[in-house]
Amino acid sequence: MIRRLMMLGVLMTFLSAAAFASADEVFITPNGTKYHKETCRLIKNKGTLSKVDKEQVVKDGYGPCKKCFAEDIAGAAPDAGDQIKGKIKKGS
Repeated sequence: MIRRLMMLGVLMTFLSAAAFASADEVFITPNGTKYHKETCRLIKNKGTLSKVDKEQVVKDGYGPCKKCFAEDIAGAAPDAGDQIKGKIKKGS
């Protein structure tokens, strides 16, 4: 009985940590077209950053910063960058 309770506790802890990790938040600037990590060295005025949900900004046409999200760029489909650029150009 105690063993089952311990396993349930471990499982609940794992599930809550997984849910927390999946809620990625990123940062955007008022006039930018890329999303960044808060510590990105390419952001010029950190006082203007907005903290937003990564999934939403991707839907809105933002692309990953080439410095702080290199893993997102490497995992993207070859034409994904062209699609993002097309959305941004159309919105400009």
